[in-house]
Amino acid sequence: MASMELTTSYPPSKFQTDNDLSSEAVVEKYKSAALVVNSVLPMVLARVAVGISVCDLCQYGDDLLEGLALAQFKNTDRGIAMPTCVTVNQYVQYMSPLADENDQHLKEGDVVKIELGVHIDGYISTAAHTVAVLSQPQQPLMGPGADVICATHYAHEAVLQMLKPGVKASQLTTLVTEIAAYFRCKPVENTYSSLIKRFVLRAGQDVENAFAADMLVQDLEKFDFEIQANQAYQINILLTSGDGKTKQSEYKPFVYQRDVNKSYQLKMKAARAAYNVINSKYTVFPFSTRALPNSQTRLGLASLVQHDLITALPVLRSSGAKDKVAQFKSTVLVSNTNLLRLTLPQTLPFVHSQYCIPQNTQAAQLLSAPSAIQHPNHPKNMPSVDVTFGARRVETDDVDMDME
Repeated sequence: MASMELTTSYPPSKFQTDNDLSSEAVVEKYKSAALVVNSVLPMVLARVAVGISVCDLCQYGDDLLEGLALAQFKNTDRGIAMPTCVTVNQYVQYMSPLADENDQHLKEGDVVKIELGVHIDGYISTAAHTVAVLSQPQQPLMGPGADVICATHYAHEAVLQMLKPGVKASQLTTLVTEIAAYFRCKPVENTYSSLIKRFVLRAGQDVENAFAADMLVQDLEKFDFEIQANQAYQINILLTSGDGKTKQSEYKPFVYQRDVNKSYQLKMKAARAAYNVINSKYTVFPFSTRALPNSQTRLGLASLVQHDLITALPVLRSSGAKDKVAQFKSTVLVSNTNLLRLTLPQTLPFVHSQYCIPQNTQAAQLLSAPSAIQHPNHPKNMPSVDVTFGARRVETDDVDMDME
């Protein structure tokens, strides 16, 4: 993978040019990133079954993302923009465990969220899909797991139908909350869809999945905004069968992200080794602890967190131990005339909810209306990559932990 040198000095004029969606070259790089995501996500989903290791699924996804990106786009920087996360049941996001630490194996009836992403020259495409672990495919999943999968899928599709220039963020949040309520679900607090830019996964102007409980009307008017044309978004819908509240889980973070605005002269060799890997391979993008070459280098992460050089993306959980959380996520480009859905919809799990969206509601009208959403035309054949499911990454020799 080519090394990227990124500085915090990014002239506004260049930033604007690099994010101009009227440029065919810019759009093609977004499409190239989506091509990889659209190839890898169904391959990871196909491996979901009773007894399968979450770590193996994550490693398989990461190996495919890296392999396909490296095989095709040899003249530009490219790599993982979101490590493969396989987050089960009541846990919200960012579960990407090591083989020998906190791994778990899928069980019958589990609700499984798979999220991943790639960038080509800093242009990002991410996606997430939720499936159910069913050993008997002819028997649907029922109960809260089915309810939250249905609600999240419909909320995601309805938001895509509504998303166009001039629509207010508050209208999208209201729509998500309304559909969640039909299925006796709630949006997960502090989750959102986000504007994305080159090298930036969260570029401001988040569209929250839920309004803050203490938000006043005047606050809503102050922070509300309209969707603009010529923008790229991650539409990321997360709902829970619980009350919408989250808490810290028992897991330490598995995913981190570098803060390019912070610097510090590191003294520990392990910390310097970890920082060098992060800078050369992942730069500004999230990475998993599995991506570091050995256990001693991973120990250097504590020093990087202590000095604010990296930020942890914690594994939160829904407040109830029996809650189920579902996630559907896509990357889209918004223009004056249409919406281009870069990451393609995947096969839905076989679920049956006792609830439905009432007729003559805004949600029902959006979902039944003819869709104007466009999809990219991808080539049918992708280059083959030599990736073996279940193969564990061989670690390099540990580094000396001494300080110099």
